[in-house]
Amino acid sequence: MSKKSILISDYHHKELKKLSEALGLSYYKLVEEMITYFKKTGINPQESKNESPARALKELDKRMVSFLKVQERDILKPLRQEVYNYSKEQNHEIQKTSDTVIEVLNKMNTNETQRANTMLEEIKKQRMVALSIAKLLDAKNKSGLLSKINTIFE
Repeated sequence: MSKKSILISDYHHKELKKLSEALGLSYYKLVEEMITYFKKTGINPQESKNESPARALKELDKRMVSFLKVQERDILKPLRQEVYNYSKEQNHEIQKTSDTVIEVLNKMNTNETQRANTMLEEIKKQRMVALSIAKLLDAKNKSGLLSKINTIFE
């Protein structure tokens, strides 16, 4: 590394000396770090507003909070409402389907009850027919046909 010289005013030399002592760096190392810092951050030292990084972070924090609030208002809340409405609609559809299934099952039960009653009536008629035929065939119950049919139906 070759040595280079730069010209600075007495005031700035004193400030450089104070900074190097405060930061524990030699002059050349402090100047190198300054150059690297300005290069990395893109800060123009001539346009310095004497802003502290903490203040810049607070401003950035405010911007982030504002951004998040806008996202919440424009995206998250409508999305939440949409999900709530969809859920409510699904519950309504489930209830409607459940009611329909119950109604169909009740109709089936009623129809089966009617069918069973009709069959019982038909069986009663057939029993009466069988008894009437047995009475005609065996008027005095000599062969025991009527009593046999009665024991079968009991």
